[in-house]
Amino acid sequence: MPQLPGSPVWQRDSSHSTVLDYHLSMLHDTARMDSFRRAIDASVQPGDVVVDIGCGSGVLSFMACEAGAGKVYAIEGGPVIEVARELAVDNGFADRIEFLGGWSIELGLPEPADVLISETIGNAGLDEGIVAWTFDARQRLLRPGAALLPQRLRMWVAAAESFDDHAVVSDWMAAGLRYDFTAAHRRAARTLWFADLTPGNLLGQPELAADIDLRSAPNETISSTGHLRVDRDGTLHGLACWFDSLLSVGVAIDNMPPRADSSWSHGFLPLVDPIAVAAGDQLTWALSVSADGEHWAWQVDRIEE
Repeated sequence: MPQLPGSPVWQRDSSHSTVLDYHLSMLHDTARMDSFRRAIDASVQPGDVVVDIGCGSGVLSFMACEAGAGKVYAIEGGPVIEVARELAVDNGFADRIEFLGGWSIELGLPEPADVLISETIGNAGLDEGIVAWTFDARQRLLRPGAALLPQRLRMWVAAAESFDDHAVVSDWMAAGLRYDFTAAHRRAARTLWFADLTPGNLLGQPELAADIDLRSAPNETISSTGHLRVDRDGTLHGLACWFDSLLSVGVAIDNMPPRADSSWSHGFLPLVDPIAVAAGDQLTWALSVSADGEHWAWQVDRIEE
């Protein structure tokens, strides 16, 4: 399967150092780990069959076993699955976890699952393809009425000023470059980038761009439009985007800026050319994201009076 834009770097680089460093950062994100543990404890019943899509190091599968799962099918398409297998043995879970290497859409299970765990939430919410993974699992891998974790995902957008982050676009047109890099500049301006943003990067209040019930969402492109108001003078470099997610009833997680201690970053959708804006300006935006998180398109315009 084609690799998804925004997929963690360990899916693109097989070096063990990269694999271990990425997953260690998630284990040290206490808000992330604590929220998933509470949601798993609330969702998994004794004897349940669980499928964990994108199991990574296997930690959520371990939590499912501790919550009482009778069987866990842990699916992972990256090289970290070899580490997960070893960790399952070392921690005494190997008798209940069956690891399946590959993409979940290409695999089957010997029995339907009672619970789906799909921690494929990207930095921008949708960029790791959670809508497509979950839709396919609902159709083929789960029993009717199965519990989903997460249940719901929302994505937010805001007008953003960030000279440093926009450099990944603008520097392709720097005067000192010897050749014409217009084609690279054009591609860079159509790429979803990741950034560590703070409230100081935001030019105004965010707006809800998508509200997805993963228990019923179709395998379709997510499209939305809206308006943003600029609250201070500055330079519009693009749209910032982030998520909040309902894991289970009463348990939610988000990466709203600044979340400096989070293992998630934020999404940054750059403009081709930055726009000088002033407090009170009104912007229109349009955004579409394919269900597999692979294709992003966006546009931001200032409403001229």
